[in-house]
Amino acid sequence: MARVKNRWRYPIVVVSVPRQSGKTRLAFIVCVDRCLRNDGAQVWYTAQSRMDAVLRFRELVRLLRASGLVEAPVASFHHQFQKSKWDYRVRSGIGAEEVEFWNGSQLRIFAPAEDSLHGSVTDLVVIDEARFFDAHQGDGLMAAVLPTQATRDGQVWITSTAGGPESVFLHRQMEVAKSTTSGHVALIEYGIGSDVPAGDLLDAVWRAHPAAGRPGGPRREALEVASEQMPAWQFAHEYGNRWRTEADIRVLPAPVWEACRHDDPLPDGRPVFAADIPLDRSESVIVGCVDGIVEVVDTMPAAAVPDRLVDLVGQWDPLSVVVDAAGPAGTVASRLQLVCPDRLKVTSTRELAAACQGFYDAVTSGTARVRPSLVLNASAAMAHRRTVGQAWVWSRVDGGAPLVAVSLAMWEWSRQIGALATKQDWVAF
Repeated sequence: MARVKNRWRYPIVVVSVPRQSGKTRLAFIVCVDRCLRNDGAQVWYTAQSRMDAVLRFRELVRLLRASGLVEAPVASFHHQFQKSKWDYRVRSGIGAEEVEFWNGSQLRIFAPAEDSLHGSVTDLVVIDEARFFDAHQGDGLMAAVLPTQATRDGQVWITSTAGGPESVFLHRQMEVAKSTTSGHVALIEYGIGSDVPAGDLLDAVWRAHPAAGRPGGPRREALEVASEQMPAWQFAHEYGNRWRTEADIRVLPAPVWEACRHDDPLPDGRPVFAADIPLDRSESVIVGCVDGIVEVVDTMPAAAVPDRLVDLVGQWDPLSVVVDAAGPAGTVASRLQLVCPDRLKVTSTRELAAACQGFYDAVTSGTARVRPSLVLNASAAMAHRRTVGQAWVWSRVDGGAPLVAVSLAMWEWSRQIGALATKQDWVAF
């Protein structure tokens, strides 16, 4: 960005480009250029986590070593060196990664946290992969960075591919850049519009991608393969830099979830009950399942769940009550173990994963039957997976507890029916 009256024209620069555009390499070129052009420049770089920043730092070192710049040998680390002999030297110690240049400039990485950079002054700060920061994290980062440039002619570069509904920080920075009248924020953006139909995505992406067809950029054949193998929204997001919507990122798409709606009441029979509790122990849920059909029986604070389940056991004589005792519902399992141990089924992590993945398969295949519920609808809309070993379970963050309970109820019902059928077969034999 050009200087105006010996100051940078834009204190903040936002760069939003598709994947494989050379974004991180551009950021490194800006960092190195700033260090070489300004004696004693203090340049800092971060990404979505410190570990990611470390990995990018290693990439920077590889680029420097492949360039025409001369690296100082290890033996020179404790001695000053002259421009005629060396251009830069690398320190790779854990927690002290930096590139120091012949003119005293330094390029370092830092963790993306509010307490970073305290006591520092900076000439350039690069915040890479900004789409991974929510509003709170982004506010903390800016609070850490901006004071370091209060007495300097500094810049902040915010670089990223487009994000989704969770990328509040990046979205806000781009909106400020588009609407500001102060002229303090520059926006560089490449991508396709939201109105491009699925059938035209490939050509639109090819035209809009800044590196497509260029040396080191995506080849036309690679984009064709990607467009065939990826959902249209994902191809548009990754290669067209189009923002993801709530509908795009739903694990359980709205039409698929709605197709599982079952309006008739639960049939007669002994139910299976399941309960789960969110991480903050707020609104918890009890679910019933009969003949493979599930419905929400009750919602309540976590502390009330054990007593309510005891009442339901006495009223309905269920086949079993199933909980994941390794999660927040461990207190429920402890209470039921004392009151009705013969009805309690505590799942292992492997069984929980099987239940969650089984319910997902039932929903996506159209075989699940779910009674209408605002609680379940909200949970399905926000559903996220949490990896456990080589499997996954529903994440309880952002309202996933109802899906955990439903999955456990359906899984336990199937298990009970399977056990009953086996028992009858043995009796007949």
